[in-house]
Amino acid sequence: MVIEMKMKEAPVLGAKGSKKESNVLKNAEWAKKAVPFLGLLVLVLLFSTTTDGRFLKVANLQNIFSQAAIVMVAGTGCSFVMSHNNLDFSLGGACAMSAVAGIVIGAKFSYAWMLPVCLAVGMMCGLVTAGLHIKARIPAFMAGMCIMFAGRGLAQGAYLQFVMTLPQDYKVLQNIWFYFAVVTIIFLTAYILFEYTKIGKYNKLIGSNMQVAKLSGVPVNKYKAMAFAVSGFTVGAAAFMSIIRGGGVGAQTGTNLETNVLLALTLGGFPLTGGSQAKMRSVIVGALVLFMLNNGLQLWGVDPTIINVIKGIVFLVVVYITIDRGSGGVMI
Repeated sequence: MVIEMKMKEAPVLGAKGSKKESNVLKNAEWAKKAVPFLGLLVLVLLFSTTTDGRFLKVANLQNIFSQAAIVMVAGTGCSFVMSHNNLDFSLGGACAMSAVAGIVIGAKFSYAWMLPVCLAVGMMCGLVTAGLHIKARIPAFMAGMCIMFAGRGLAQGAYLQFVMTLPQDYKVLQNIWFYFAVVTIIFLTAYILFEYTKIGKYNKLIGSNMQVAKLSGVPVNKYKAMAFAVSGFTVGAAAFMSIIRGGGVGAQTGTNLETNVLLALTLGGFPLTGGSQAKMRSVIVGALVLFMLNNGLQLWGVDPTIINVIKGIVFLVVVYITIDRGSGGVMI
């Protein structure tokens, strides 16, 4: 009888232990999810109280958002690529090529063609990257780097050969509402695709476990290519925004875009290995964190070189805090 009682009691104790462990895990995951939002709140409070009110001035906040908007738009598309456990390093070069093609064709024919050309060239760059990765079996980050260098070289060469300035009529778009409208349209469209359609669900499944995706009948290469196409499309939109914001195209157009997008996604908590935990909101939160940090440090008068060092340290700390050591990803 004693033995029977002990055997009956053991499951109860096990259930309590399991429940306690489950609560601990839930709290840990909640803490990881909260880190990007807490970081954003801390930055706002810190710079609001240490810059004599300059940080909260409307003009300054508009400047932060106009910078972050380009990264937000490019990052929404890049989220599809990262969700299937790849990195797209073509963003900066694709942005440069799209911007050059858009403004040159716009100047030659009609500026009404500028946006469609930017979108088409951006998508083409994404598909070329996908082709090199899928058909030629070149690692995606290496294929992307080829596009990156080619695009930057083209932008620098074209800058010396063509008139790359925007007509005065289009400069009316240089306002916060234009950037807000583009971000809203792109983000909502990408969010629906990411959460409610096959392209988003399958890419997250591929990121979670490619073998399971293949065994489930998912055409892996097809949906990978679609992810790169979406990424290219949003880069084309980002290129158009860059033209508007800069009043034209310069030799540095698109420079560091891929780095800023990767930083924004990671600071926002996007999993480095993709998968089911990937969330589109990461790019919005991360881009705001990145550019608020940069802006606040500039208002403090910090040297640009030191700013890069600080950004690197913050990036490392966030990754360390939020990393999921079981899978190598960053949880949100």
